[in-house]
Amino acid sequence: MEPAIVVLATTIALAVLTKVLQRKLIDKEKMKEYQKKIKEDQARFKELLKEAEKNKKEIEELQVQILKQNTEMLNANMKLSMFTMPAFLIAFWFLGTLYGGQNLVSVIPLPTFNGFFLLNPASWIPTGLSTATGYYKAYFFYYMISVIVLSFIEKGYDKVKQKKK
Repeated sequence: MEPAIVVLATTIALAVLTKVLQRKLIDKEKMKEYQKKIKEDQARFKELLKEAEKNKKEIEELQVQILKQNTEMLNANMKLSMFTMPAFLIAFWFLGTLYGGQNLVSVIPLPTFNGFFLLNPASWIPTGLSTATGYYKAYFFYYMISVIVLSFIEKGYDKVKQKKK
């Protein structure tokens, strides 16, 4: 089987797995409420800081409340990671074993970079497109594209579901 097709199928499967688990394990409405409440609390916190000495006790209580909400959000995301991380590691190991060090012919042209270095933002600008790539780069871009497409599908599904209600 064509290596690029195997990498593409693997990344699509991982993206679908992640989206399904995300919908099952994370309550979106609760997360939106947390985010809204945290924004409100942070705005209140900024107001209280203007007169910090006068509002010291209230500031401390608000800090504890914000920390508690952030922790609850983090715990929900960690629960998702406990299920998805092993799948990603196994898939990455599997693909590395099969295609590590090989050049693949990508299904779609992927961006090329001239001396990409994570700490140098100037190197993040693509210099062109190419179908010749390694499995890691194909894995990364295929996964990102799969997640974006699935996000659009999910939003459309949610809209259709809401119209039926």
